[in-house]
Amino acid sequence: MTINLHCPECKSGAKIGTKECKKCNHKFTPGNRKYRVTVKLSTGKRKSKIVESLELAKKVEAKLKTESIELEHFNIQKAPSLSDVWDKYLAWAKINKRSWTEDQTRWRYHIEPHLKNMKMDKVTPLDIEVVLDKMRGSDNRIGKPYAPQTVKHVLILQKRIFNWAIRRDLYTGLNPCLKIKAPKFDNRVSNTLSKAELKNLLSVLDSWENQRGTLIVRFALYTGKRRGEILSLKWEDIDLENRLMTFHGMNTKNGKGQTLPIGQKTHDVLLMAKELKNCDRVFSSQYGAYNPKGYDKVWRRIRKKAGLTIRFHDLRHYVESDIMGSVA
Repeated sequence: MTINLHCPECKSGAKIGTKECKKCNHKFTPGNRKYRVTVKLSTGKRKSKIVESLELAKKVEAKLKTESIELEHFNIQKAPSLSDVWDKYLAWAKINKRSWTEDQTRWRYHIEPHLKNMKMDKVTPLDIEVVLDKMRGSDNRIGKPYAPQTVKHVLILQKRIFNWAIRRDLYTGLNPCLKIKAPKFDNRVSNTLSKAELKNLLSVLDSWENQRGTLIVRFALYTGKRRGEILSLKWEDIDLENRLMTFHGMNTKNGKGQTLPIGQKTHDVLLMAKELKNCDRVFSSQYGAYNPKGYDKVWRRIRKKAGLTIRFHDLRHYVESDIMGSVA
């Protein structure tokens, strides 16, 4: 343990009582003194802190000495910062979670600005509420208020980070998120197509030059499957002879695999897709497997041509039996 004068000019140290820095000739006057407290930890590393007065330096010295003894003899460690745990969590999520990019976005835009440098044992339920209230009082990147579901996802991520750290013995305290009630919301989608709109969409699909892109829309209409499930479908998952198709758990929302019958309209779509086959994916662009973001552009052009405002996700609310009788 040492306490020295700290030169603000050249950042060097000097013994207490020194009147002038030997390196830069800075004058250590009563109103112009700072003190550096340095301690050598049991790990061999040194830890230092600069303070404004000798009295405060002695208090810091005593505290650092206590922490060093606790770490050496009792393995009592200070709680990590939330950002340190986040870095470890993200590395884990990249290997174990398909949706890790969504976690990264929620951390970057909502959690990090408020809690990044806080120690985990200092984060209170009020701090968590501040993050959520900030979202409720602002707009997203396209100028619209954040949906309650988005706010809930941010709360869930914060809760998950604390639980993840606790399970791995990185943090031994409490999870402040447990005292926060998740926002309630009705997530049911009410976007619907009228018969005229549906007929117009099918007309656009019939005349669209890029038939590869339109087959994906038709498949969604006829099967009710999500975009990710459709784009990840491979020919090895299709049994045209027995009219069965298999969706693997790694690509479904609930993580459960499904084997479903292939209806007539779906069968026709698959036959057309097979004629255009150029890779292992059932639905592909002329260059190979579709990038989800790349296909978004195709869908937006089709939607605009048809004069619609619905999302691709809304197509799954229309199954083959509805369509067969709705556009006579």
